Amino acid sequence: MKKSLLYLFMLVCSVTLFTGCNNDDDTELTQVTDISGDYQGRLVVSIDGSAAKPISQLISIIKSGEQNSQVLLSLKDFSFAGQLVGDIEVPCTVVEKDGIQEFSGQKDLSFTTEFGKVLGTLPTSVNGTVEGKSINIKIGVTVTTLNQTVDVVFDGERLTEGESGNTKTYYDFETWVAAGEESEEAPFYEPTGWSSSNTGAFLLQMMGMADKLVITPSEDAYSGNSSVKIESIDTKGKDLGFVMVPKVTSGSLFIGSFVTDMTNTLNSTKFGIPYSQKPVSLKGWYKYTPGEEYYIVNQEPYKDHCHEAVLDNSKTDEFAISAVLYETEDYDTEKMSDCLTGVDGENGIYTSSRVVAIAQLFGGKQESWKEFTLNFDWKKEYDANKKYRFTIICSSSKDGDKFWGAPGSVLMVDNFELTAE
Repeated sequence: MKKSLLYLFMLVCSVTLFTGCNNDDDTELTQVTDISGDYQGRLVVSIDGSAAKPISQLISIIKSGEQNSQVLLSLKDFSFAGQLVGDIEVPCTVVEKDGIQEFSGQKDLSFTTEFGKVLGTLPTSVNGTVEGKSINIKIGVTVTTLNQTVDVVFDGERLTEGESGNTKTYYDFETWVAAGEESEEAPFYEPTGWSSSNTGAFLLQMMGMADKLVITPSEDAYSGNSSVKIESIDTKGKDLGFVMVPKVTSGSLFIGSFVTDMTNTLNSTKFGIPYSQKPVSLKGWYKYTPGEEYYIVNQEPYKDHCHEAVLDNSKTDEFAISAVLYETEDYDTEKMSDCLTGVDGENGIYTSSRVVAIAQLFGGKQESWKEFTLNFDWKKEYDANKKYRFTIICSSSKDGDKFWGAPGSVLMVDNFELTAE
């Protein structure tokens, strides 16, 4: 009896050992797809749920051993709240299911930068997926010293071998900030990083010459919660003695600054910000509804006769989306005197000899959201040693600089992507 029990015990052990060896062999033979490489894409940092403006970012994944299942995720020069923290490097384990690679990891990070030292040790977690060339990553950082949670979301694509990563700047028009002069009634708002002709429209409202602003957020978005509504409005047309109020005021959204010039409103739009890259393309989404009645100004200079606009039933309004790179000698960041403006001639954004590259789209009625891609027409060779300003301009009436257009014309824009070398 004892001998039988001994045989039974040996049989159970041998089966268990055989099964265990088989499982180990399966684990060793299971190999996941290699996801190592450089990934270029869009990164958004949120602090306690408040998202910052999306930025272009390069993230690298490097194999940390012989097996593809062990990798190191590297995000260089990570920063938040405008302060440089340092390089995030977290070891991750990769598993594969149905052709999708999932990776995750955790590490307590410490940094040597001045801001990083203040933050102390930061528990950091990484979770992500790779499907084909596309990657999605979520990084969570616990900042105990500031009692904050920093969340990082990255969406990108794997670069092919030898491909250099162009930088991309994203404008999703989700965040709006108070701008211009505030009144007891209400301030007006503009998308973060953008200026507009709202300042002029606001002044006309205060004078009783307009009943709305020209730039407002809209819930009718291609994606996300908001897009930009750009509208041409009826501002009555009147000679006030000290200023000519136009019949039609075109909505204009642009990168730059608005500095009010009552004697020449076209000089108020200071287009462009300092820029040190070579723009490659501008992508985005738009739709457009032209107003019913189109007005023109027959006599030049148009600014002196803008209040005398007359109806022209032969014309239909069109929108304009433009991107311009131009040269400058020195940056005047206070008065913006080196900026090109909406005037004609050598100081005009479309007519100056200082223009280096320009990309433009004109169009009419477009009821549903439509994607566009603009490539640049180069007037001069790009020189990295020179100083440049760059702007994007969206107008609800393409001839608004002549004070031509149709009240009620509405241009909607969303999800811009600027690529540069």
